[in-house]
Amino acid sequence: RSPFLYRTKPILEKCRAGLYENTPDHHAILGGCSIAGLYFANGFSGLGVMHSPATGRALSEIMLDGKASFLDVSCLNLTRFATGELLHETAFI
Repeated sequence: RSPFLYRTKPILEKCRAGLYENTPDHHAILGGCSIAGLYFANGFSGLGVMHSPATGRALSEIMLDGKASFLDVSCLNLTRFATGELLHETAFI
């Protein structure tokens, strides 16, 4: 515990906050949906920046070719929530 923090007043102009998003199975959503031209690349929680190069490549391939060829990301589809095929984390680092 840090009692001095109770007396500290934050400088709101210097405070930053952001949304830490999660999906029900704690895995990203990547790919299209039933609405033509609408694609998802979200749900990465705090890891989005680290995954952004691969996400960008995979999503561009999905948009152009209908699937990602360099990496199989089909398990990250949006429909897994409706079908109950949630992913299970086997090694969280």
